[in-house]
Amino acid sequence: MGKTYIGIDVGGTWLKGVAFELKKGVPISEVPGLLMEQPVVRVKSRLGHESTISEFIEALRELLDILVSDDQSVGGIGISSAGVVDYAGKKLLIAASHIQALTDNRWIECLEARFRVPVTLINDADAASIGAAASGYLSGFNTIGVMPIGTGLGFTVWRNGRKWTPNFAIPLFGCTYTPSGYYDEIASVATLADLDPGKNLSAIFIQEQFQTARDQYIKNLAGIIATSALIYGTNKILIGGGLAEAVTAVSFPLAVLLKQALIKANLLTTAEVEIDVMPEGNLLPLVGAVLLAIGEEKGQATRVKKAYNQFNTEIPLHKTIRLEQLSTADLVRLLWNSEQASGENLNKSLGSITDVADQIILRLKEGGRLIYVGAGTSGRLASIDTVEIACTFGFPRDRVLTFISGGVADASIDIETNFEEDASSVPEMLLANVTSKDIVIGISVSGSAYYVQSALGFAKFVGTYTVMIQEQAIESLPFCDQVISLQSGNEVLAGSTRMKAGTATKKVLNFLSTTAMIRLGKVHGCYMTEVECINEKLIKRAQHILGTLYGLDEYAAYEELRENNFVLSETIEKLIQRSKLKERD
Repeated sequence: MGKTYIGIDVGGTWLKGVAFELKKGVPISEVPGLLMEQPVVRVKSRLGHESTISEFIEALRELLDILVSDDQSVGGIGISSAGVVDYAGKKLLIAASHIQALTDNRWIECLEARFRVPVTLINDADAASIGAAASGYLSGFNTIGVMPIGTGLGFTVWRNGRKWTPNFAIPLFGCTYTPSGYYDEIASVATLADLDPGKNLSAIFIQEQFQTARDQYIKNLAGIIATSALIYGTNKILIGGGLAEAVTAVSFPLAVLLKQALIKANLLTTAEVEIDVMPEGNLLPLVGAVLLAIGEEKGQATRVKKAYNQFNTEIPLHKTIRLEQLSTADLVRLLWNSEQASGENLNKSLGSITDVADQIILRLKEGGRLIYVGAGTSGRLASIDTVEIACTFGFPRDRVLTFISGGVADASIDIETNFEEDASSVPEMLLANVTSKDIVIGISVSGSAYYVQSALGFAKFVGTYTVMIQEQAIESLPFCDQVISLQSGNEVLAGSTRMKAGTATKKVLNFLSTTAMIRLGKVHGCYMTEVECINEKLIKRAQHILGTLYGLDEYAAYEELRENNFVLSETIEKLIQRSKLKERD
C-alpha cells in the first residue's frame, strides 16, 4: 500500500478535492493520466464577502472527511487557490474580497496539525500550469500564457521552460482595470452562465438566442489575449478552467473564433498568437496540486541541514588580517593570490568533473536537457553559461535551462530578499516537466540552499541524473548521484562566495559545457562552427572561420553566409556538399 496525496482546489463557490494513492513503482509521469480517472469531491466552500475563516475550516473538514479514511497514510497536501501566494507556498498574501478569509493562515495550520505532512499552497493558474506541463502542453522555445477562466481570470506565464514572473505581478492580471470593468469581470463565465435560466454555460455556446452575448464575450476575451501578448510577449495562450470544459462539451470552436477576432481587429502582433483550449479544464489545477504534494514530500525526504560552523567559506582566510588597513595594491595582490589557489584546487576534482561531462554528453545526445539550479551568485553564474551555450554553439535554447531562487526575471537586478534560497524549487521543476532523460546540476557553495537540494531530491526521485556542486569535499549526498567539490577554501572576505568560490564555480561550468559541446560535434579544430551570426563581430568571426577552413576570402565568405541566411552551420554543410559534387565530377 502506497501513500495517499491530497490535491485541493479552493474556489469562491466550490471546494474541490481528490485523493490519490501513489503505489510503489508507479512513475510520476503516469500520475496525470491516473488522476483523470479519480473521482473529484465537491463541497460548498462557504466563502464570501462576509465569511469567516472558521466557516471555511468547517468546509475543509467536510471535504477531508469524505476524501480520507483513518487507515490511509497521507504523504502530502497540495492546495490551489486564486490570489498571490508567497514564494515558499506557505500563505496567501493577496486575495479578492470574496476569499479574503483565506489570508488568515489558521486553515493551513489546521491541516498541518491534523496530518503532520508537508502542506503547500500555490496560485491556481500556476497549479493549472503544472497540470498542463505534465499533460504535454508546455514545451519548446515559447512564451505561453496559461489562462484558466471560471468565476474570474487566472493567468501565469511560462517562458522557455520556466515560470516568468517580472515584478511578481502576473497572477494579478485579472485585476487589470478598463472602462468596461476589470478583466476578472469581463472574462467571468459565471456572469455569462447567468444568462441561461438553468445556468448552463454550455448552452450559451450553442443556442442561437445567445449569439449576441457570445460574440461580445469572444471579442472581449480576444482583447484580453491581445493585452497579454503586448505586455508579456506571449506567443501562445492555453485556455483552461470552466470555460474550457463548457466549450469542449459542445465542440464549440472557441480557439478558432478567438484567432479570427484577433486578426479582424488587427491587434498589432497578436495575429501570430496561437490559441488552444485544454479540455481537461478544472482538473488541471487538481493534477498540479497532487503533483506538488508528491514533489514536496520527495524533496523534503532527502534534505540535509548543516550547522553554520561547517561552512568553510564563512571562515576568513586570514583571521587576524585588517583588510580596511591595506593599501589598494596590497588588496589586489591578496585577492589575486587567493583566486589562483582556488583554481588550482580544482585539480582534485577533475575526475568527478569528467564523469559529469560524460553524463551531460550522453543525455544531450538522447534528447535530454541540461538544467542548472542555483541560489544567488551560483544561479547567476549558471545563467551566464546557459545563454552563452546557445549563441556560441548554436545549441537549442529550450534544452539548456537555469533556475535561480526568486525567479530569473529580475535576477540581474536584485538578489533574493524574502528567504527564497530556503524555499522549495519543486514547483519550478514540475513546470519544467523534468524527466529521466535530463541532467540536473545544482549549485550551492555552502551546500545548504534548500532551493537547490529540493530540486535535486525531486529530480532524483523522477530518475534524473543529479549533480551537486559545492565547496566542501564529500563523497556522496542523499539527494544527488554525484558531487563536484570546489574545495576553494576560506574566503578573504568571510562569506563572500562570489569571490574564490564563484571563480571556481565559473571554471567548473566552463569545463562541463565546453567539453560537452565539443564532444557533440559543435567544434571543428579550435573553431566554433555553429556560432550564431547575430551581430557584426560574430559575422566577422564566421567569415574568418570560413576563410580558415575553406580558403574563402572575406567577400566570398560573406556571400556564402548571406545565401544561407547567415547560419554558419548550414553554410558549412552547403560547402561540404558542393565539394563532394566536385569530387564526383
